[in-house]
Amino acid sequence: MTRTEDLKTHQYPDPTDVAYANRYPWAGGDDGYMPSGLRSQPQSSWREASPDRDDSGQSEVSSTRNQNYGEDSQIVRGALTFDSDYQASDANLTDDENVSDADSTDSVEPSDLLYSKEGEPFSQTTGRYTSLRLDGPATGQKRRGRGGRPRGQRGGQRGVKRGLRRPIEPTAEFKALHAQATMAFLAHNYEEAEDLILQALLINPEMYEAHNLLSEVHVARGDKDKALSAAWNGAHTRPRDPEMWSRIARLILERDDSKESLRDAVYCYNRIITVDSTNVEARYQRAALNHEIGHKKKAANEYEQLRKQLPHDTTVLRHLAEIYIELDDPHRALGYYRDTISHLQSIGAGAAESFTWSDINIVTELYAYQQRYDEGLVELKSLARWLLGRREDVFWETYTRDDREWDMDDEPRRIEIPGFVPGEYDTSSYGDGLPLELRIKLGVFRLRSESRDLEEAINHFEWLEPEDQQTGAKLYDYPDLYREAANVLRGQNYFHEALRYYEPLQQVGEYGDAHYYQELGACYRAVGLRTEAEDCFNTILEIDSRNMAARTQLAQMRREAGALQQDLQVGEALSVRQHKTRRPAENKGAKKSTREKAPTIWSMPPILAPCPAPQSAKKAALEKGKARDENIQTLFFRREELTEEVKMGNESSKAQWMTATKALIEEFSGNKVFYPIDKHHRFYGYTKEARNLAARPKHEIDAQVERSKSILETHDGQLIQIPEEYCGIAFDVWLDIFLEYGMEVAKAGDIKCAYEVIATAFHANVFFHSPESQYLIHVCWFACALIANDNETLCTIARWFMKNYQFVTDGYRLFAALNRLCDSENSWFNCGPSQKYILRQLKAVDYSLLGEARRKTLFQERASYTTKDSKGDPIQADDMDVALLMLYGHILYAGKSYAYAVNYFLRALALDPTNATIKLSLALGYLHYALKRQVENRHHILMQGLALLVEYYDSKQQSNSSSEKQEAEYNVGHAYHILGLTHLAIPYYERCLELSAAVQAESMRYNGEDFANEAAIALQGFWAASGNVEKAREVTERWMVI
Repeated sequence: MTRTEDLKTHQYPDPTDVAYANRYPWAGGDDGYMPSGLRSQPQSSWREASPDRDDSGQSEVSSTRNQNYGEDSQIVRGALTFDSDYQASDANLTDDENVSDADSTDSVEPSDLLYSKEGEPFSQTTGRYTSLRLDGPATGQKRRGRGGRPRGQRGGQRGVKRGLRRPIEPTAEFKALHAQATMAFLAHNYEEAEDLILQALLINPEMYEAHNLLSEVHVARGDKDKALSAAWNGAHTRPRDPEMWSRIARLILERDDSKESLRDAVYCYNRIITVDSTNVEARYQRAALNHEIGHKKKAANEYEQLRKQLPHDTTVLRHLAEIYIELDDPHRALGYYRDTISHLQSIGAGAAESFTWSDINIVTELYAYQQRYDEGLVELKSLARWLLGRREDVFWETYTRDDREWDMDDEPRRIEIPGFVPGEYDTSSYGDGLPLELRIKLGVFRLRSESRDLEEAINHFEWLEPEDQQTGAKLYDYPDLYREAANVLRGQNYFHEALRYYEPLQQVGEYGDAHYYQELGACYRAVGLRTEAEDCFNTILEIDSRNMAARTQLAQMRREAGALQQDLQVGEALSVRQHKTRRPAENKGAKKSTREKAPTIWSMPPILAPCPAPQSAKKAALEKGKARDENIQTLFFRREELTEEVKMGNESSKAQWMTATKALIEEFSGNKVFYPIDKHHRFYGYTKEARNLAARPKHEIDAQVERSKSILETHDGQLIQIPEEYCGIAFDVWLDIFLEYGMEVAKAGDIKCAYEVIATAFHANVFFHSPESQYLIHVCWFACALIANDNETLCTIARWFMKNYQFVTDGYRLFAALNRLCDSENSWFNCGPSQKYILRQLKAVDYSLLGEARRKTLFQERASYTTKDSKGDPIQADDMDVALLMLYGHILYAGKSYAYAVNYFLRALALDPTNATIKLSLALGYLHYALKRQVENRHHILMQGLALLVEYYDSKQQSNSSSEKQEAEYNVGHAYHILGLTHLAIPYYERCLELSAAVQAESMRYNGEDFANEAAIALQGFWAASGNVEKAREVTERWMVI
């Protein structure tokens, strides 16, 4: 929404804009704020509506001012200070990264406000100055006195006072209109009051009282948006009034809690802190709002400032702990807490009043987030002892074997400890004094510590009384503690114990969510209660029918139940068959054998082992597989026959070839063996044993692969030979089928289908774990992207090559070449992700070349190593890569960051001082940097660029190639063209045209680029612009007519 549209809807300014200039709805256009008496009149006649104006269109007050001060009124400027957190952000950083290191402690002095000589204030904004006078000078301009020299300098007026001046006295016209508007407001005539106050604001828009009255009018009419807009405008007339900005912030937050409103409120608190950087309440509010918006680092910075103002304040520490947990830095928050604890304990009695059980709970959570459970146990008990008045009871510090210190009674365990004196402290300072939340924390820490003491953890969990489910039981007061205890027990595989705390939660309605039933069902299934587990998973599907986890669990359980039922049926059949075969022998045998019981399924050991499928089922499966193989081979041979005809351009054969290839791909991709749930499972065969082998730990498989790459051994000693084909077709041929089909589909224009086919090959485990196959897949991938002119995919694929072939120069050249070949409107070459990725590569090279002492301080860069040798060690760079430096330099150059680009070009030049391309890049970097508006010492930078340009030209002229000489002529001419030095550019362009014939002769032997057309276009423009039409026509007819 534009500013004009914003005013038309009567909304206050958006704080996401660059500047907060005072805008008034009556300053231009009929926007609904104009008084009814002036709406039909043109803007030039507004002043005529004033009864105090003379015939010249100026009011008497304005005429008097002009007579007193003339046209050379001076604008006095003061030094502006702003809160450092809200300066202009770096465009390359995210919102969370745009955080200042320290808050601004400078306050705005009275001299910082801007006033004209007439006494009218100028709005103080973020770097802009806006006059409140409708007929005043241009914004931000400084008037000059006689002689053309600015006042306040040598020769101008002296002794100009700076600072806050006495507010201007409102005109009589304003006072009359304001009084009438007030009377109309008191008479509840709000429409008339609005018209009158708007007329008054046209005369004196800097009067806060008028804005405040307008806001009250809108509040009385129930229009909160307009009321807020008026109050917002009025607040800028009193920029140093903290109470006013605080009121505006409250109105904004009462209006709604959208992100835009939160940012507006942050702006209000910015103004308060700019005036008074010690305002604790404003800083609290700004920190909370930043946290709610999602600017966590900004919020952390605010709380850090509050911690400096309020050292050892536990409220600040709680907020800091919450922020640093979200920022994954709990260690810092824990350090602050430990400092505060040491300080409070050193003070002595009464210090513990500001440190509560909630703070202990937060400290234990910080230990838990760092998984320091043994240290957390010691700290929890020590702090609890302190709050309970037993800090001197230090002998418990050395006893860490169990938690008998926190038993309810002294007997039977606590009294057994030497050094314990019964009755020395009240029993309420032991077990009964420990809050239940912290007791459960003790149990959790015990279970997750190195000892994994289940017995001691259960002792703590028993305080929840899980068997008591009557009204008033702890279950209804502490259901979250039940859930916490059950979760930790389940996480440690104590499923029976976990069910004691999961099952009572069914009585608490708000805890019956899908996640709860998922945990409960997992426990039931682990202990063998299938019916209860199925009920839990069915309940989840009633809550959420699309819950895939529950569906998967049910499917697995039903498959297991089906397999068991099949085993039972087969066992019964075998039992009957064996009984029949034994019956003749029993009839002829002794009486002892006739008394023997016929064997049942439960008394037959062989039946307990997995039973083979019936012979008929095996035969059917074999026949089905044989038919599938024959069908696939038929399709394959048909495709091979059509391949030669397709290469000759037969369209009808190509259609048949595409159909056969698509059918083959569908057959291959339909085999689940090639697409396991975990893509990291390698392919070892089609049998169940082979699939189980793939799920074994990687180190076991690697040990076998080192001995033999084609034969592996299962758990039962069975040898498996890894297949190299599918349906009689080698896997390499299958990969060719995928890639050839993807290329043909891309040429036909269906790039989405081409990407899907290539992705299908990429995810197949037979290709996913083959470096050679992955290389071919990605080559085909970027070939399809080139056909589709897909710059984003090209950058992604090029990054794969740089990742898997790190520190290889060709990878960086490929990235540059692919982006050069792609002609896309939106370039991904210098986008944020590409720039950051190349920078990480560059940092990894720098890290490799550092000494051990420096590496210890830059350990985070080690994560950028992406390739390993045969031993599994990261491969490091041997030397700095000039191509990588140039690539990153050109990315910065393309983003117009010329100063930073020159830095990397200079590094490359130091490594390769004779490289002409580096000199050209440096020269252009300097020239473009010199043309920027804010550059310092422009001519010096230009001379540096021109000197490098001459070096480039000289090195190219030494070449024996006419093409290289012509390239140098054109580049130097074009450089002068950029600088506007056409008289220097023309000779180079003309020599470029003269070398065209030699370049074309050379191109007969090898490919070369002729720059004659580009030079001719430039010369044509020069001659035409200078009026030499004949010369322009001559160049056109000779070089540009085909």
